[in-house]
Amino acid sequence: MRYLPLLIFAFLIVSCQIEDDNAPSPDEAFIKYYGELTSYEASDIEVIYDATGEIAEGLVIFGSKINELGDNDYFVLRTDLQGNLIDSLSYRYENETGQDFTGDNIPDDLKGDDRSSQIHVVPGQGFIIIGTSSITQNTLGISDFQILTLGFLDNDLNLRGDTLVALASSPGNVDLDLMGNDAILLSDGNFLIAGAIELDRGGGVTDFDNYILKFNFTNGVSFEEIQGVPGAGEDDVLVRAFEKDNGNLVCIGYSNSPSLLGENGGTNGTNVYYLELSPNGTPVNFYAYGMDDPDPSDGGVFNEQVNNVIETPSGYTVVGTSTTASDQEYAFLMNLSNNGLYLNASNHLNSIYNPDLSILQTRGFGVTQALNNELLLVGKYLSFTTASEARGGEGMFVQFDQSAQVTGAESFFGLADGDDGIVDAVTLPDGKIVAVANVDFGGGVKLLSIIKLNADGSLDR
Repeated sequence: MRYLPLLIFAFLIVSCQIEDDNAPSPDEAFIKYYGELTSYEASDIEVIYDATGEIAEGLVIFGSKINELGDNDYFVLRTDLQGNLIDSLSYRYENETGQDFTGDNIPDDLKGDDRSSQIHVVPGQGFIIIGTSSITQNTLGISDFQILTLGFLDNDLNLRGDTLVALASSPGNVDLDLMGNDAILLSDGNFLIAGAIELDRGGGVTDFDNYILKFNFTNGVSFEEIQGVPGAGEDDVLVRAFEKDNGNLVCIGYSNSPSLLGENGGTNGTNVYYLELSPNGTPVNFYAYGMDDPDPSDGGVFNEQVNNVIETPSGYTVVGTSTTASDQEYAFLMNLSNNGLYLNASNHLNSIYNPDLSILQTRGFGVTQALNNELLLVGKYLSFTTASEARGGEGMFVQFDQSAQVTGAESFFGLADGDDGIVDAVTLPDGKIVAVANVDFGGGVKLLSIIKLNADGSLDR
C-alpha cells in the first residue's frame, strides 16, 4: 500500500449559465447550463445541508472537464437551490515528489487524467470526493496506469491540506490498476473506500476484484479487504458504500458470483452483488442477484453492471444496465432489503415512445426516491428512435413504483443531434426533484445541465 501526495492546481472559472426561455420560474422548475467552451462530464449531484443536516442550502456537482492540455481534471460546481452559480473549482493531478513506479524517477511534470466517481456532503465540514486518476508517460513505458484518488474539500471547495490521497494497487507495478468508486465518512471518524483492484492471476491473466479499505489520516489503515472470482474476464467491482445503524458496512456493486435467483437457466453472467461487513472488516453475508433475459435467442446470459445505489427506508435501490449476449442494453432497477435480500426488480424494456425493445435501448445511471416513495430512474436512450423521429442519445426519466414496475411516467431530455444523458438525481425536502445531465452541443463542447423538476417529475408549471 502506498500513499502518494498530489499537487493540485485550482482554477476558479466563470461558467456560462443559460436559462431555457420556455422553462418555468426557478422556484418551480428550470433547466440551466454551465460551462465554458470545452467538454464537461458530471458523475454525481448532491444536496448541500447546513451543519444540522436538516436545512437544504444548495447543490453540488462532481465531474470532470477537459483542461487546456487536453486532459481531464476533477471539477466541482456549487449552486444555490435555484441553480444560481456560487463557485466552481478544478483539480489537476500532478506528481510532485517523483515517486518510483517503474525503477526510474518519474518527472515532476507527470500529469494524470482524472475520472470522477462520487461526492459526499459532510454537513458543516465540507465534501469528500473520490475517483480514479490514470497516468501515461511514454518515455517510462507507463500507459493508462490507474490509481485511486481521494480528497476532502472545505465548505468553499478548497482542498484541505493541499493534497489528495492516492492509492496504488501494487507499488512498482504499473500494469495493475486500482479504481476508486465511493468513499464515505463513518461515524467513528474513519473513511470507508469501495472500488476494484486488478490482480495478476498468472499466465498473462488479470481481472478485477472487490476492494474495500477502512482508514483515517491519523492512525492509518484499519483493514483492507479484497475478494472476488478469479479468472479471465471475471471482474468484481464495488460501486457504492453505506454504514448501517449497527455499525456494519455495506458495499454494493456487480460480480461474477452466481445469482441466487437461478435466472437464465442457471447460466451466469455478472450480477448485482451485496456485501456486508462488520466494523472490523469481517464478512457478515453476501448475495448476488441477476435479471432474466426476455429473449431466449440471446443465449440466456444477461450481464448486469451497477451504476448507482441509494439507501431507502426499506433497504437499497440499485440501478444500472443489463446487456444481453447480442449486446442489447436495457436499464434495470432492483430493490433489496436492509439485510440485502432480494425484493423485486425489472428492466426498462418497453418505452412509451417505442414498444419495440429491439430499437429503443436504454442505460440506467442514477435514481432518487420521491416523497411519495415512487422511484425516479434517470439515464439515457442510446439512440432515440421512434416512429416519428430519430435523434441522438437522449436523457431519460422513468418513474417506478416500490415493486419495481414502471408507472407510465416517462420523459426525455436533450438536443436533437447530440449525445446527451441524465447522470443522477436528488429529491429536495419540498419534494422537488433535481437532476444533472451532460448535454452535447457539438464541436467538442459538452456542458453540464441542472434540471429542476416538480414533485411529479415534470417541468410543467
